[in-house]
Amino acid sequence: MTHGTAKVRLLVDDAGNQVIEKFPVNDVEFSFYQHAARHLAQVDISTPKLLFADPSMRKLKLEYIPHQVDQDEVARDGVLEILSRLHCYPPDPSWVYHNHSWSESALEKSLILLVLTGRAAKQLRYFQQASDALFSGHCLISGDSNAGNWGKREHGDLVLFDWERFSTGSPAIDLAPIIKGMGSKQKFMEFAERYNCISRNYNLSDLAKEIAIAKAWIVTEVVILLNERQKSDFQFYLNW
Repeated sequence: MTHGTAKVRLLVDDAGNQVIEKFPVNDVEFSFYQHAARHLAQVDISTPKLLFADPSMRKLKLEYIPHQVDQDEVARDGVLEILSRLHCYPPDPSWVYHNHSWSESALEKSLILLVLTGRAAKQLRYFQQASDALFSGHCLISGDSNAGNWGKREHGDLVLFDWERFSTGSPAIDLAPIIKGMGSKQKFMEFAERYNCISRNYNLSDLAKEIAIAKAWIVTEVVILLNERQKSDFQFYLNW
C-alpha cells in the first residue's frame, strides 16, 4: 500500500512481531515521530511507537496497529476527545509543519476536474475566498484525520497515524473528514456543538462554517492529488 509518496510495508521483525516500515517519508512526518509524538503521548494522544528511524533513507519502522476503525466509530466522542486534546496542545515552533493552503490555481483545476459550473462553481469559489479562516488558526492539527488513519491496539486504545500533513490551523480541518459523506448544514452544526461540549473554545456558527469550508477544500485536494498521481480510484471519487 502507498500513503502519499511513501511506500508502506508490513514486516515481521527478528522477535516475530509485526511492524510497519514506511519510506521515504516526508520531513513533516519524519520530524513528527522524532519530536512531537512523545510530547503528545503525555496528554493521551496515541500514535504508533517509533521503533527505528533512518535519516539518510527517510525510513521509519513503526508499531503495527492491528485493528481498523470504521467511519461510524470515528464520528463518536472518543475520537472528538482525542482531537480536542491535540487542538489544545501548544504548538512548538521548532517542529516541522505541513503548509496547508487553497490557491486560486488549485481551485480552477478542481473546477475543471469536477466539471462544476453555475451555482456549484460559484459556491466553491466562495468557499475558497473564505478559506483563510482554516489556515490562519493556531491549533495543532493532524491534517488528515479520516477513518483510514485511525486504528486500535489489542486493548482497544485508539491510535492516529499518517502524520504527513501535521500542521497548525482550524480544528475544522480535522473535524470535516470524520463527518460521513459530504454532510449538511445541520450535520456541521451538530458536530460543532458536540465538539464544543468537549472543548468549549469556539464560536459554534464560526466553527460550523469552517467545517463546511474544510469539507469543500478536502474534496478539491483529494481530486487534484488522485489526478496528479493517476490513481485508479480517481473516477470512483469523482463520481462520488
